[in-house]
Amino acid sequence: MKNRLRRMLKSTSDVAPDTPASSASETETAKRLVGWTDEQQAWIDRGADILTFEEEWIVRIDKRYALTDRHGDRSFAEVYESLQLPHPPLALDVPLEQVIFFDTETTGLRGTGTTIFLLGFARFEQCGLLMRQYFLPHPHFEAAFYHHFLHDIGDDVRFVTYNGKSFDWPQIKTRHVFVRERVPRLPKVGHLDLLHVARRIFKGMYDSYRLTAMEERIGFEREGDLPGFLAPMHYFQYVEHQHPDIMTGVLQHHLDDCLTLVSLYDTCNRLVTHRAEAPSPIQENIAIWLADLGIHEGSHAHFQQVKELSPEGWLRKGYLHKKMKNHEQARECFLKSDSYLGYIELAKWAEHIAKDPVLAYDYTERARHQVERHHWLITKKERILAELDHRGRRLKRKCNA
Repeated sequence: MKNRLRRMLKSTSDVAPDTPASSASETETAKRLVGWTDEQQAWIDRGADILTFEEEWIVRIDKRYALTDRHGDRSFAEVYESLQLPHPPLALDVPLEQVIFFDTETTGLRGTGTTIFLLGFARFEQCGLLMRQYFLPHPHFEAAFYHHFLHDIGDDVRFVTYNGKSFDWPQIKTRHVFVRERVPRLPKVGHLDLLHVARRIFKGMYDSYRLTAMEERIGFEREGDLPGFLAPMHYFQYVEHQHPDIMTGVLQHHLDDCLTLVSLYDTCNRLVTHRAEAPSPIQENIAIWLADLGIHEGSHAHFQQVKELSPEGWLRKGYLHKKMKNHEQARECFLKSDSYLGYIELAKWAEHIAKDPVLAYDYTERARHQVERHHWLITKKERILAELDHRGRRLKRKCNA
């Protein structure tokens, strides 16, 4: 019966505009017959959907954007293009509709007593971007909350998050345990955590890598934003007073978080794929990151674009050339690094490639002088000096042989 009445509600919204009084009357009658509470009706009046499951209900809010719409400097069409570029480490191995830019709001940071009261995602579909939010109106309605969320995202998804791999998804797994007999299983999930991406690409450039700090990179500035740490307080007020207006700031903050993930992904992708100009420190950071991931050709391409390398950059470029068997280029890089690790590598090159133990001993002594100038813990310093002493004695024996 309720399903029939809900269909009637939907059909009345499509009635021709020449009978407004009749349409409004039928709609109000249908709403009363369905039996919405004042709380539910308040959400419906805001354009939200009420989703039921067993004896529970939740709120789902959808907002759609055209590809020409923007969040900061980026249009969603540009992000759509970036998602289709198969470039590691930002490539995603599933169709676009299975990639979701995901975030949550919780009542706390840790522990089984922490409840997720708002989760949502942005996802590309039908030549546009869908922003979907799920709100838990009462803490004991978690079965409905996860039933509808898991049903909507499907069995195989890739999350693009910000610290989601260590926070958001573990929280979902914890809460899922309490309702797992009533809701779908957790899907097969892959993660691209943009917090780790941002820390590698923009290393040394920020004191904080909070998502709001990254928004200057995408040209987005929040106006009248509700700080995230106030979200739990607003939720508890909502549970007590049951009025949607209490959650307006929290919902907007969460929506901005998800859309920022969309634009930040494109910004990072453009830097990695050479589609955006970047200063030398960023190019160097990307080159080192790709080298750590074993993407040697990509790393080399970024190193080639760096106009001025730091000592660490010269050292890491030297390691890369060594792995690629470019011994002469590696030697030049290690010399320019002017570091104890670089001189150790030069000692190895002189001994094993150049077959010159005298030169190898000289590089070992240079490494020793570098270590002696460092203000390290005594134990670390003594360990490294002992290793250099051992190398020096062995090379001295070779020289005298």
